[in-house]
Amino acid sequence: MRRLIIVLLLLGSVGIHIHWNSNSTVYSASEQVRTWLSDELEQTQKQLSLSLLHLENRAFLQQCYHASRKHYKHVEFFVEYCSPREAKNFINGPLVSKSDFELSNEVIPPQGFQRIEELLFSDDAIDAEALQSEYLLLISKLSDIRNYYSSIEIMDGQLLEMLQTQLFRIAAMNLSGYDATISQTNVTEAFWCVEGMEQVIKKFNPYTNENNRMKNTYQSLTVALLKTKHFLQQYPDYNTFNRLRFITQYITPLNRSILAFHQLSKLPWSGRIQALNLQNGFLFGKESLNPQYFSMYFNDTLNIQLQAQLGKMLFFDPILSGNNQNSCASCHNPSKAFTDGYMKGRAFDGTASLARNTPTLLNVVYQKAFFYDGRAYQLEQQVFDVVHNKSEMHSTFEEVIDKLEKSAAYKLLFRAAFKSTPDSTITSYAIQKAIMEYEKTLVSMNSRFDQYLHGDKKKLNTNEINGYNLFAGKALCGSCHFLPLFNGTVPPAYTDSEYEVIGVPADSSNKQLDEDKGRYMVTSLNEQQHAFKTPTVRNIALTAPYMHNGIYTKLEDVVEFYHKGGGAGLKLSVPNQTLPFDSLQLSPAEKTDIVLFLKSLTDTVGLTSSLPLPSSHPVSLKKDKE
Repeated sequence: MRRLIIVLLLLGSVGIHIHWNSNSTVYSASEQVRTWLSDELEQTQKQLSLSLLHLENRAFLQQCYHASRKHYKHVEFFVEYCSPREAKNFINGPLVSKSDFELSNEVIPPQGFQRIEELLFSDDAIDAEALQSEYLLLISKLSDIRNYYSSIEIMDGQLLEMLQTQLFRIAAMNLSGYDATISQTNVTEAFWCVEGMEQVIKKFNPYTNENNRMKNTYQSLTVALLKTKHFLQQYPDYNTFNRLRFITQYITPLNRSILAFHQLSKLPWSGRIQALNLQNGFLFGKESLNPQYFSMYFNDTLNIQLQAQLGKMLFFDPILSGNNQNSCASCHNPSKAFTDGYMKGRAFDGTASLARNTPTLLNVVYQKAFFYDGRAYQLEQQVFDVVHNKSEMHSTFEEVIDKLEKSAAYKLLFRAAFKSTPDSTITSYAIQKAIMEYEKTLVSMNSRFDQYLHGDKKKLNTNEINGYNLFAGKALCGSCHFLPLFNGTVPPAYTDSEYEVIGVPADSSNKQLDEDKGRYMVTSLNEQQHAFKTPTVRNIALTAPYMHNGIYTKLEDVVEFYHKGGGAGLKLSVPNQTLPFDSLQLSPAEKTDIVLFLKSLTDTVGLTSSLPLPSSHPVSLKKDKE
């Protein structure tokens, strides 16, 4: 008995979750997983270390690479959850340079598995020196996290959350070409991911001793895993894999099985602040995303409905502009999916043009950076910048507050929306917060595509389904426009936004590169010259013209641009282009199917969320004569 008490105290000291089953014995699936996790990481390192012995033998190196990937993919769910920065920057990040200002102000070059894959599977001669450097760095990083995981706190319920998140990652990233872009072993690697999940679920088998209901739920879960593995084995080809069938018939049921087991086990949820709502039962819709996660202040939820109503009034009120004539809606028109239909936005004077095209505000809440160059990191900051920009609103919050305070009606509205806070007296923060809360209501995720994902198989036809499979597969669109938001905010953590250099021409003649430096104007990093934030393609049929400079008027032109390999494919000088230079080899029918899929993302229901529009405003404003 004394020994048992000592063991319990030791386990409790490192935060391990203890589960008592019906036989009153101590069991922790987490500790079983910890041992297995360490073994898998050790095997990953072993295969990479073997490669160092044969740096000139490409066939052997490729064999070892796949073996190491298999072990890594088994535990990817854990690494990505517990060490996301290491995973992105050093272990399995994309083949683009990255800037992580929390680590340093320097650019982080492509490193880890994907860089090794590029060296091994391209047509270039083996660069033994570069390979050796990459192997040593990756082995070192894997050793670091392996040591870290030997004492990290793990809870059984949290493991189940990790598995649900991994299902999301498989659908949104693995099968969309985010990694394995050259070897195109994505389907096989998805199989390895599910294999790893299966090993974790096996550690939960003792929970079935609780009751028959738990046993039946566990059996259903193991069957769902087997069916998922079988489908992946049956259709291993990357280009022909039916992603939508896999998501709707395998990913979604498997997610619900894990959730049901978690709920029956009564294991506590981690309470982790995150974008995904894993307790909902569906991973890919509006209900699966927590809009508050994307807000500046996660817990600032008091009176947000009243604030949104106030924000809507401010959004359509020209009181924000210096000339009392322009409102937010002047450039973000609800009838045009909250764009303006112009090649480039109209400036303050109504005649000149702004530097860039006006993006949609639909689903704007689901972003971690704003403007094409990402210079704002919160919606509130975006509002501030627009009001103070001399080419846009040409005003200041001091001027706006002065005008608002002259309205008894507005003062009542602010008092109610920000009751019992300092902002009830009308502050700059209150103005920004109110407009932001209104913009958060502009959610558009009920398209025919969404309804298909929810189970209505009649909503998409064969061409549209094929269009999505091309979009996420052969055409590589889904590796930047991530399911289900189809923007560049990186799932499933949604902590950052991606910027791509695609080589957009100055005009539709495609003869010259556009001069706009994009993200470089914010970071001064040469690698980010002409880099722009990846926008959403939801409602894209309603938001022409396209690109940051609005040079293309038809979706077909956009698809053709990517088909040819972006600016570099058009023979423009774009040495830092992140888009593949070569042709996508799409047939005319395939290009048509991609356009048809894109049109299936139209959601007019989302457009009506702004209605009815305010018929009047509390302040009657006349043109400023000064």
